[in-house]
Amino acid sequence: MSENIEAAQSDKTNNPIKHKLRVGIFLYPGMTMLDAYGPLQFLAFVPSFETFTFAKTSTLLPCDAGVNLQPNYDFDNCPPIDILLVPGSANPLAQIQDEQVISFLKCKGEQAQYITSVCTGALILAATGLLNGYRTTTHWAYASVLAQYPQITFENKRIVIDRNRISGGGITAGLDFALALIANIEGEQQAKTLQLLFEYDPKPPFNCGSPILADALLIQRVEQEVRQIASGLF
Repeated sequence: MSENIEAAQSDKTNNPIKHKLRVGIFLYPGMTMLDAYGPLQFLAFVPSFETFTFAKTSTLLPCDAGVNLQPNYDFDNCPPIDILLVPGSANPLAQIQDEQVISFLKCKGEQAQYITSVCTGALILAATGLLNGYRTTTHWAYASVLAQYPQITFENKRIVIDRNRISGGGITAGLDFALALIANIEGEQQAKTLQLLFEYDPKPPFNCGSPILADALLIQRVEQEVRQIASGLF
């Protein structure tokens, strides 16, 4: 009997129980829902991840699509975070200027294994200082805003991986970002399985989803709209 107990104790010592990686996705008023819930759909199906949302308060939050979002936690009861994900919005200025938000994200980020963003979520992370010395991407129309942070290097790519900082470009890039994040942590096979499960095989009806592909007039129209919506950023 004693030998069995000793063997069990030895097995626990040699094979410690590994807790799931806790993925915390930050929600806030006016955010772009797809920036958070696109990646969440993939991340929630990774067996080794525990995915949840959190916000400054636990009240319903209106997103930019007019849908109310319900966070799982608020700042007071938010669990530890291993993978911090900050999504974007058309105008994240209110979050950038909110000292409580910036302080909380900085604290959680300093304790996390991975610090990630989608779209203009990179601008919020930039304000925390967590991207200093790293490469990152953001929505192409906000690249000049990111340039206001000289310690951060902007890369005009759909996904940028720089050590434990992983970022996705504008909005729909969050889907590619999620698969890249999963592949980086759990391996390509897990990411490929989820990509097929969700039949992610994009074939957009128009070949203009990037400023590299769009005509000059369309680019100008989008830039004007962005600058009107987020005038305080520029």
